[in-house]
Amino acid sequence: MMDEELANWRSAWLAEVDPPALLPDIRRMAEREKRRMVLRLGGQLLWSLALLGVSAWWAWRWRSLESVLWAAVIWILTFAAARFAIRNTAGTWRSAGQSTAAFVDLTRRRCHASLRAVRFGRRLLAVNLAIVVPWLSWDFARCNLPGRNYAIGMVLTAVLTAGYLIAFAWLQRKKLAELERLNRFDEERGYSGGMRY
Repeated sequence: MMDEELANWRSAWLAEVDPPALLPDIRRMAEREKRRMVLRLGGQLLWSLALLGVSAWWAWRWRSLESVLWAAVIWILTFAAARFAIRNTAGTWRSAGQSTAAFVDLTRRRCHASLRAVRFGRRLLAVNLAIVVPWLSWDFARCNLPGRNYAIGMVLTAVLTAGYLIAFAWLQRKKLAELERLNRFDEERGYSGGMRY
C-alpha cells in the first residue's frame, strides 16, 4: 500500500506544471540559458566566419604553399568545431513539457552538453597546440620567421592557451555545481540523484 501511495505521489509531482519552491524559477532559468545558448552559438558562428574569411584572404594574398596549408588547417578545424557545436546543442533547446521534471531534465541535458563542450574544447586546443608550436618553431628554424615574431607568436599562443584553460575550468566547475544542485533536488524529493525523467 505504501509503495502504491508513493508511486501516485511521484506521478503527481512529475506532472506538476508549477515549479516547487525548492527549485525556484526553473522555467526562467531555462529561458535565460536558452538566450545565452543563442548568443554563444551566434558568437561561435561569427568567429568561425571571421576565421574562414581571414584565412582565405591570407592564402589568396600571399599565394604560397604554406599560407594555403595554414588556411586548410584553419578551415578543417573550424568546420569540425562548428559541426560539434551544432550537434552538441541538438535536443537542448526546449523542454519536453511544461512540468517541473521536464525543466529539470532540460537543465540537466544542457549541463551535460556544456561538459561535452569543455572536453571537446580541451581536445581541440591540444590539436591546435600540436600544430601551431611545431609549425612556428619549424619556420623559425628555417629562418622564415624572425626571432621577434617567433617570440610574439609563442607568447600569444601561451596567453590564449591559458585563457582557454581557465575558461574551460570555470565552465566545468559551474556545470558540475549545477548538476550537484539538481541531484540534491532529486534527493530532497526522495529520488536517486541524476535520475532522468
